[in-house]
Amino acid sequence: MREIGFGFMFSLAMALAAFLVAAWPVPGQPIAAFFPSGTSQPDMARAIAKAGGSILQLDAGAAVAISVGDARDYATSLYRAGAWLVIDGSLAQSCIRQARNLSNG
Repeated sequence: MREIGFGFMFSLAMALAAFLVAAWPVPGQPIAAFFPSGTSQPDMARAIAKAGGSILQLDAGAAVAISVGDARDYATSLYRAGAWLVIDGSLAQSCIRQARNLSNG
């Protein structure tokens, strides 16, 4: 029974590691910042400005901001400004589109 538990935990850790590697933000490329639910567009815009980025798209319904910043520590700055998850923007946009298609269909 321990082997099954170990296998499950190991598989879960590997899947999480693979996701993090694929979703790692690249400086100079669009970045998706997920904020706490209920964060307003002005609050997200202020956080992006504070981090030194430029807004590409804001979605208050999902509390997601797509932005771009040239600084190497831009993703870290977004965390400091209030984002709870920062990932590659193209991956996030495709996930959001997929979720919307599922909810509409």
